[in-house]
Amino acid sequence: MTVLANCSLPAQGPSAQEVLEQAEVQGYELVPITDDVAKRLSAAGRHGFSAAFLNAPVLTSNLVVGVGDRLNIRIFEAGRGGLFSNDTGNGTVSLPNVTVGPDGLISLPYVGTIQARGQTPRKIEQEIVASLQGKAIEPQATVEIALNANNSVTVMGAVVRPTKLQMNLRGERLSAALVAAGGARNPAHEISVKITRRGQTSTASLERIQTDSRQDIALRSDDTVTVLHNPESYTIMGSVNRPGDVPFSEPSITLLEAIGKASGLLDVRADSGNVFLYRREQQGVLSAHGVARKPWWGGKGESVPTVYVLDFSAPKALFLAQTIQMRDGDAIYVANASAIALRKALSLFGLGAVTGTSITNLVN
Repeated sequence: MTVLANCSLPAQGPSAQEVLEQAEVQGYELVPITDDVAKRLSAAGRHGFSAAFLNAPVLTSNLVVGVGDRLNIRIFEAGRGGLFSNDTGNGTVSLPNVTVGPDGLISLPYVGTIQARGQTPRKIEQEIVASLQGKAIEPQATVEIALNANNSVTVMGAVVRPTKLQMNLRGERLSAALVAAGGARNPAHEISVKITRRGQTSTASLERIQTDSRQDIALRSDDTVTVLHNPESYTIMGSVNRPGDVPFSEPSITLLEAIGKASGLLDVRADSGNVFLYRREQQGVLSAHGVARKPWWGGKGESVPTVYVLDFSAPKALFLAQTIQMRDGDAIYVANASAIALRKALSLFGLGAVTGTSITNLVN
């Protein structure tokens, strides 16, 4: 048997023993799946927006005027016989759709030119009144933004109608922009939404946006909303009946369902005592599992290569596997049982006719 032990045999992947023993050398964390671990893995884990985007409030004030904006302006006088008196004796004049020119200026009768670009409507009102002092009787003015050409967001990508949305003066949230674009063209669990704002980006799953109200973030002028079609999938390999890359056909899939989609483990080959779930895990989750931080984990926020281990030979494992939610990019690996490696070795030496009982005795 010494010759057999020294043979390098073809295999679909590492043996279960190699996975269990080489974690520290290869640079990954090994976490056995217990009741508590399975409970923590029961969340689907769909990503949300970063804190900087989540904490930005809805803008309802301090909106400023820009080039191309249209203003509705009204000027009032306190008495008759003034600058703006008319035949009805009403000292009021309405100036609708006053457009801010390329130089940022607006021009008004008896007022002259005013620099409107970068000013709030309130500031423009004050400048109109100041210009009319001594010309009109106790002048007052109101300025409303009729069309805010500079307060818009762009929605593009996998939506029904890519659009440029003029934001409401009360402020807008992401959901309003998605509705204006007719919604996504694909199911929510296949969609990610990326926000680009002043050179910074953040991305969230549309399913998370729809189920978590905090993810319906406040938008800002000039934001770009890009809707991305990113179908999620996981990979299953090793001693299963149908290995391959499997797309998520529904919003959430458990570990048990994922194995079922591969028609289960191979009865005569699989090492059911060690089913491995490969995942890049968040450091906070590992800490909650009781895993001590290692120097090689990297900076805060970086994910850690992690291998979860579940003993499918234990009846309780099926309940645990019903709890654990799969995530995009996960990999399930089922190694060959040790007796399978021995059968391969025996076949190389023309000993394939050895019975299963003999093989068991040799292994023991």
